[in-house]
Amino acid sequence: MVRFRSKSDAPDLHTQLESMLDQVWRSESDWRLWDRLDAAVQLEDLREKRLKDRDIKKAA
Repeated sequence: MVRFRSKSDAPDLHTQLESMLDQVWRSESDWRLWDRLDAAVQLEDLREKRLKDRDIKKAA
């Protein structure tokens, strides 16, 4: 808990809520970015596996 010297130093409840929501929204944005990156890596891995499987079938 943060202590303030006087009540006038403490941010009002609305400001605290805005700050907290802003932090949540930034975190969600970061999570969505990492989700997209993970999905892109998974797709690339799947493409590589399919190409290898296709090449093995052609060689057989």
